[in-house]
Amino acid sequence: MDEKFKDGIPRETRKTGFLQSFDRQKLDTSDPADFSSKLLSFVRQNKMAADALIAGNVQMLGFEALKERFGDQWHGIKDKVHLLTEGIIKKHITADDVYCLVHEERFIVLFGKATKEQANRTAQAIGRDVNARLSGAGAGGDAVSVRPMVFEVPRDDPVALRSPAALEETVEEAQKRAQAAEVAKVEAAKDQMRMRFWPVANVRKRLVSCYHADLHVPEGTDLGFDPDAPSDTGAVEAVIDRMVLQKAGAALIEAAGQKWRALLIVPVHYDTLAAKSYRTQYLDICRLLPRIAEKRMFLMVRGLSDDVPQGRLHTLFSYLAPYVAGFIGDFSLSFKRADKLGGVRLVALGVDGHAMPNPTVQDITALKGFYQANKDIRMRRYFYGAGSFEAATAARRAHFDYVQGIGVAPPMPVAGKVFSV
Repeated sequence: MDEKFKDGIPRETRKTGFLQSFDRQKLDTSDPADFSSKLLSFVRQNKMAADALIAGNVQMLGFEALKERFGDQWHGIKDKVHLLTEGIIKKHITADDVYCLVHEERFIVLFGKATKEQANRTAQAIGRDVNARLSGAGAGGDAVSVRPMVFEVPRDDPVALRSPAALEETVEEAQKRAQAAEVAKVEAAKDQMRMRFWPVANVRKRLVSCYHADLHVPEGTDLGFDPDAPSDTGAVEAVIDRMVLQKAGAALIEAAGQKWRALLIVPVHYDTLAAKSYRTQYLDICRLLPRIAEKRMFLMVRGLSDDVPQGRLHTLFSYLAPYVAGFIGDFSLSFKRADKLGGVRLVALGVDGHAMPNPTVQDITALKGFYQANKDIRMRRYFYGAGSFEAATAARRAHFDYVQGIGVAPPMPVAGKVFSV
């Protein structure tokens, strides 16, 4: 009988049982021979994977933040977390995909025939579902991180695929290469970047006593990624955050020498603080800040989700608190739970105004709604990136305490002077 048929059924259309299908998709880390065989088979049979496991078609789900949050309790809950995650992965992937737990803190999902965009969407959906389920257990909205991987495994290289440890090592090396490539782009362009300090208006006092630090990247500068989207590894944002912090520290020293006494707001991406490796590097710069930063520098944490857990912020901010005067949380206009974030040294709530240079009726309503939802807490409200006088005026009328942007005043090469407006 033709080998393409068995029992009269075309081989390519034979159905497998429900559990058998998922067993085939799960790479068993306890059996190195089976693991290697299945992974090699996957690479050879899927055209996109066989040519190369290209960017986006390999996704990593990491539990580093969750492990850090639960500390010694992690070992008691990790098996349940793994089972939960595995079940959610199975609901989202197709018969062309495989997945593997390569480490107690890491799942890897390999998409066989998905495009990069499809793989990204599926992985993000898995991450959202896992976070949603774990948040009910008090883990918060960022328990699992999702990152696309960039690496190539030759289809006939059994060494690179011989075991979970080998695959993990391959992934680690690939991740380091991808990070290094992103950092190299930034390093090559750093001489073109210039620090700018934007006056921040205290609306009620009509006074500029604070500046917003910003690293200006000239138009046309190639950083190797879309500036309107996050980089693949987060390395670009992390290295820029370190640059800004380092230059901001030098600006404080210069201002002190001139006896200028303004405060300084320094932005930092949340992912830079949430990822342990990036946070460690950021803390190295914090330790070099002048002592005056403890009284005059505020970190504005960008990219916070509106449902970020109070406990998570408390943990992250505790690392940074000894070096700065406090924190500003950057949220969306839909944010309504400032009263749930007490005790983390948040002194203000920030809102990005770059998207509303000409405020519409809906924008003005949203600004007022933000004030109403958060007016009963003892935090200031900060509207930054006002692109026009109209935007700055709308923020002032919506009772924002501080406003910054071209609609208020242009940037300056130095910071520290206090003056009336």
